[in-house]
Amino acid sequence: MRRVFTVLLIATLTTMMIGIDRTSWASQDRDHQKREKQRAAVTKALGEMTRGSTATIERQDGQKIDVVIQEITPDAVTVMRQQQDHVVTETIPVADIAKIKKTSAEKMSKTSKVLIATAVAFGVLVVAALASCASATYADHPGTPESAH
Repeated sequence: MRRVFTVLLIATLTTMMIGIDRTSWASQDRDHQKREKQRAAVTKALGEMTRGSTATIERQDGQKIDVVIQEITPDAVTVMRQQQDHVVTETIPVADIAKIKKTSAEKMSKTSKVLIATAVAFGVLVVAALASCASATYADHPGTPESAH
């Protein structure tokens, strides 16, 4: 029993002299510095990219995805990526990105390129169809306020 109390007394005195808080603070400072350095690297890489750039994003959980950049904001990036058999648009916070690297379209998988090109072409066709319908409707019903006089 005496040994137990002696060990507890020595552990308590050592903890009081060295302190637990200093160790945990140092660890948090290093983690914070590492996160800030990583965020600065991602922000710098995003600064060199524009809408339509192809990139490979590695998330904090280690998942790597090939994407096409749609929009870049200070806190997030909106991208198009392949998910199974279709293309989805996703907004990824900058804090969730471990690494981002600009890649050429040649390095993306053939399926990714085909699906993304199909999605873009479909979007262009929808806009063209809507514009055509709008102009046809206006031509059929030219009833503007000026013609009522």
